[in-house]
Amino acid sequence: MSETTLANKKNGMNRIQRGISAIACATWFISAGASAGDLNQLGTLAQSQFLKLSTDLGAAASYKGVTPATPLGITGFDIGIELTQTSLESGAAFRQAGAGDLDHLYIPKLHIHKGLPLGFDIGAFVSQVSGVSGTLIGAELRYALLDDGIATPALAVRLSGTKLSGVGSLELSTMALDAMLSKKLTFVTPYIGAGTVRTRSNADVANLRKESIDKSRLFIGVNANFLLSNVAVEAEKMGDNTSLSAKVGFRF
Repeated sequence: MSETTLANKKNGMNRIQRGISAIACATWFISAGASAGDLNQLGTLAQSQFLKLSTDLGAAASYKGVTPATPLGITGFDIGIELTQTSLESGAAFRQAGAGDLDHLYIPKLHIHKGLPLGFDIGAFVSQVSGVSGTLIGAELRYALLDDGIATPALAVRLSGTKLSGVGSLELSTMALDAMLSKKLTFVTPYIGAGTVRTRSNADVANLRKESIDKSRLFIGVNANFLLSNVAVEAEKMGDNTSLSAKVGFRF
């Protein structure tokens, strides 16, 4: 076996080992959670403040795939750890509701996608939301209308949903429909997408009504694949909220 082949294999094993270490660290981070804040004072909010708080939480909790439109194929997997940072526009409402001083929410996730036949992909994640002591889960179903070709991009539609639980008396969920476009360029795949998100928020306190919030969003990202090691970053604008996400893991 040539020295070049041995070096390539060694580099590949090093990438896999680094990826496994990163996933192990992120799994501990998610399981440990962040219990600095808790929305246990929702009853002190006015309805307008509850609307602003729910809008921020919806932007943070909404599904972010951090993956291109290109289908994985029936044998494909995309497994990684992800961190999303979302800016908050109503820090005062969070503070009054009991969460402390927050400018951003940080959401670490353990994320997996699986390729299915006929251009379909499914995905899911589990997370602990830093700052509000809540558990967040999400899932998606994506369908590629077009696959990557020599001269054509991949075009996909995605239906997704999330649910935030364990945050005092608050129940919050989101549903989203997005269209995505991506083009594979050797080992780099840039992508762009747009869609709409509906957030439903309900606090089990006497003075607050349920809120249903519709927001459009735009997002752009890039996925880079090196053998089994995979890195992806994504930026999203939803209403006045900005979210930045990064994911590392394996895609094959």
